[in-house]
This record gives sequence, C-alpha cells and structure tokens, in this order.
Amino acid sequence: MLSEVVADLLSDSERSLSEVAAAIIASLSDPDEQAFYLACDVLFMLEELHGSSDNQDLGNDKSGTGMLLIAKVVNGEYLLYKLYEQYGLIAMNPFLAHFVDVYNNGKKIRENISNTSSRLYSVQASIVSLFLSGETAAIRVLSATQFAEQADSMARDIDLSRFVDALVNQGVLDPPESKSPSTETRKTKLHGDTYEIVQRLLTSSLTEEISEMEAESLISVLKSDVTLLMSSVDLSINGITSMLHVNPVLGRSLITLLLSTILRAEVLQLLQYLPPTLPVLEALNHLLVPFPLPSGQQPSTTSLIRDEEKSALLHPFLSNATRSIESKSLGAGVENVVDGTSGQTRHVQLLCLFIQSLLRTGAIALEEYIYEIQALTISFVYVPEARELFQMVQGVMKQHTTGGHTPRATTQRTRVEVL
Repeated sequence: MLSEVVADLLSDSERSLSEVAAAIIASLSDPDEQAFYLACDVLFMLEELHGSSDNQDLGNDKSGTGMLLIAKVVNGEYLLYKLYEQYGLIAMNPFLAHFVDVYNNGKKIRENISNTSSRLYSVQASIVSLFLSGETAAIRVLSATQFAEQADSMARDIDLSRFVDALVNQGVLDPPESKSPSTETRKTKLHGDTYEIVQRLLTSSLTEEISEMEAESLISVLKSDVTLLMSSVDLSINGITSMLHVNPVLGRSLITLLLSTILRAEVLQLLQYLPPTLPVLEALNHLLVPFPLPSGQQPSTTSLIRDEEKSALLHPFLSNATRSIESKSLGAGVENVVDGTSGQTRHVQLLCLFIQSLLRTGAIALEEYIYEIQALTISFVYVPEARELFQMVQGVMKQHTTGGHTPRATTQRTRVEVL
C-alpha cells in the first residue's frame, strides 16, 4: 500500500515528472530494497484508478478530481519507467509487459469507448508510447498537467514486434509464426550456386545485419538441407556469439535448427562457454523457458532443451559467466571487455534478470543452482539485483537448515574455466 507521502507526491500536477519521481525515490529509507515493492504498489494504484474515472469529466476538469486522476496516472507511469531507467534498455524494464498492455488497451479503448474515461486511457497510452519509443527526454521537464495538454500530439505509433522476444515469455504477445518465403522469393535471393550463396550470407551475418528476406530464405534452405546446415554454420564461440550480436533472430533460429541434428550435443556444450551478454542471455532464455503446447497435449508445456540437458548446460554457464564478469573480460566473440565498475554492474544486472526470468517461468528450481547463484550474489552483493537473489538464496538455505538437510546439488556445479 502506498504511503501517504508517496500518494501525495503522485497527486502533484504542477511539478515536473522528473522532480516528482526524484522526490518519491528520496522519500524511501532504502531505495534499492524498496523500489520493486513500491513499483508493485503503484501498478495496483493504476489499475484501481480506471474504475474511479468513469464518472469524471477529465477533458474539462483541470483542477478538480479529473486532473487529480490524470496526475496520478502520468506520475505513476513515469515512476515505473524511472525506477529502472538505469538498465538503459526498455526491454530490460520488469514492467515492460505492463507498458505494452497499456499501449494496446489504450488504442482499443480510444476507438470503442465514448465516455470521458477514455481520456485517461488516452493520456496513459501516450506517455507509455514515449517509453517504448525511447523518446523520454522531452517529457522529463513537463508537469502532469502540461503533459496531459500535449499528450495527443506527443503520442507515438509503436511497432510492438521490436519487443516480441522480451514479451513472448511474459504472455503479452503470442509467439510469432515463422513465415517461409515464397518459392519465387527464394529463387530471387538464392539463385545460382546454393552452397556459395549460403556461405556468403552466413559470413556476412557475422559482421553486418542482413535483410529479413535474406534471413528467411537462408533459414528455409538450411531447414531443407541438413547436410548443408551442419557443414556451413560456424560452430565456434566467436562465430555463434558474433551472429547473436549482429543478427540475433537468425542466430537463435540456426541454434534451434542445429539442436535437431546429430550436432545437438556439440551445440549444447558450446553454449556453456558463451559470454553473458544481452543477445546471448536472450537466446538462452528462448531455449530454456517452457512454452505452451497445443490444447489437449500432455504435458501442457515444453522447452527446446530437455531437463537433463538444462542441468548440464546451466551449471557451467553460470559459473563461467560469474568468472568472466569478475575478471572484467567477456571472452571470445565479444570485442570489448567489461568497461570498469559500471560495465561490470550492468552485466551482473543482466545475468541476475536472466536467472530471475528462469525462476519466474519455472524453467529452473533455485535449489538446484543455489551454489552458482550464491557465488554470483556474494561477489556482487552491492548490486541491487544480486542482493535480491542473495536474500532468496539465504531464505532457501535457512528453510533447508531448519528442515535438517541441505539443498540438492549436482556434480555439474564445479566452476569451469572460460575458454
């Protein structure tokens, strides 16, 4: 529940959005520990506000209850963005799913609802569209009142396909259907010697972004010719890492195809040594997180990597990832080393969010990976996300100690040197 101080600050319609957010964060006794809980309370408030807006004339009431509701919504949404602005990428904000829901619902409601409460949805969707587009600099200095007056002109049209990878596992968007290019398209893009063209495209994909049409054609050809697939893809740490950084969708597709070949074991072993960068973590998340099967099938969910393979992959990967961040070197396939403490902190945050995603979706059980997670969190306990995981580990250890036994571990948990 929001404190009286925070509730009053969120109602401020005259101070700038950045000033209100800064005042709220300053009011917390321990911002690092309380930020997530505050954000959840704000989210609950935003959901409640729409029920109280139905009878308010938000378009004409600039000083009464209507403006108070708009101030709470605008300040509340900005606070959800500001609390996690340090991540740099909106895709790493834990409330991205909420932002996308607001944007989607705002568009639908503006088209179908005629009462004045639609104004609240419109303003809310407008500010969220600026978060999703990355255009937040102009609104920092605006008050809630000033933003509401300009909301319609500042709203942006958002292509949500940019966030598909981050949102599929959160259930906001359905997994995209793979579309195979037409025969004519393939003839246009892959005419001539197929092997030569495949090699050229794969080589190019390591250093420059190739077009969506080229990527689709390439995948279509390699899917139909397993021998060509296995002989063409660069199965090295440098090759896979480079492709995931430059052409992430193509890289994930190729890894998925290779897992269906006799090279499966080799690919899984390779994944253990990839550096803990954002594109790599997104690819591993895609492979590890369960996805729903068609209705009626049992079990109802599955993942691209089996449970026993998951254990063999993740124990060494987490150990190697911690070691590489500690040494401030991300290893092969990444040009830059971790840049100082701030860069180190950023990679710790990414790795912690990756682990939290796996825990939240049920892809892994904390007990099995408690030693690797403990090693990471103890080394970087000054990072808020690592401290949060450390507290989870301590809670589990305490439960097991009380119960008279220790968490289960496997022989895979021994640290493995980064290649």
